[in-house]
Amino acid sequence: MPISLKKHLQSLTHDELVEEILKLTKKFKEVKAYYDMDLGDSKQQSVLLNEFKAKLKKQYFPTRGYGVPKASEVRKIISDFKKISVFPFDIADLILYRVELAVKFTNAYGDIDERFYASTETAYEEALKLIQANNLQEHFRERGLDIQRQTQDIGWGFSYSMRDLTEKYLK
Repeated sequence: MPISLKKHLQSLTHDELVEEILKLTKKFKEVKAYYDMDLGDSKQQSVLLNEFKAKLKKQYFPTRGYGVPKASEVRKIISDFKKISVFPFDIADLILYRVELAVKFTNAYGDIDERFYASTETAYEEALKLIQANNLQEHFRERGLDIQRQTQDIGWGFSYSMRDLTEKYLK
């Protein structure tokens, strides 16, 4: 019968445990990124967050050609960040950045389809709920109001939904 992980870890010496963790950080980049976010300085954390923002931006505004943001890819980028992030502030920041890109994309290329807007609204509400749950409204209020302003001329009822969400969670 296999030994449980907890028992195995408890049986290790301090040095062996340190080696085990170092082995994990070398083998799995997510583990290393998690520890960089958790234990790193603000510069390391900012670098990681900006890497994920760059991945999102590439979905909407690649360096060449037109962006074709795929909801599944965008969700995966955010999901991957959630796995390594330890701070709700950073997660909210990344999700709001995704919403800002979607709004900018619409304003640059014209109306998209209803699914695009529904996905963006869902992401916006997710960020706003996280912001409210962690009492971060003061940090994100202006950004939310700016997103709302930028949606004023977008159709499909999108601007109304964004206004309602902003009023519900940020005011």
